[in-house]
Amino acid sequence: MQHSRFVFLAAPMPESKDWDGADGILWMLVSPNNRPLGRGTTYHETYSSCRQSVLDLQANCDRVKPVESTVELTGQWTWRIDLDGEPVAVSSRSYLRARECSYNLERFLEAVPKAEVVAGTRSVRRGRRHASVAESPSRSSRELRNAG
Repeated sequence: MQHSRFVFLAAPMPESKDWDGADGILWMLVSPNNRPLGRGTTYHETYSSCRQSVLDLQANCDRVKPVESTVELTGQWTWRIDLDGEPVAVSSRSYLRARECSYNLERFLEAVPKAEVVAGTRSVRRGRRHASVAESPSRSSRELRNAG
């Protein structure tokens, strides 16, 4: 039986004054059927620092503070998770109704402590994901074919 899992995505970082065109690593929590449940708020320079942020979230999930709010422009609902006053996770999408937002926030919070932490990263380019073997050399060729 599959469980929810944290996956790591190498993607172009949003523009900032420090951006040099390099990819950043961002985590996403996905359900057993691959539906995104939420994602990290911070792009990391390395897989190991991104992985550590996931481990820190799992270790401190009893201290998180969930916050639900509406997007002023659309009136749709979103959620975020704060840890020690800093946002660490956000919803993967917005919701038309407050109850949908609350329901999906609960699914995220339930999944965090027991979710598997997947090794390696997937490269995201123009909507396509490709497995990176550089950070996960122990994966078989069959696993790599199924990952992308």
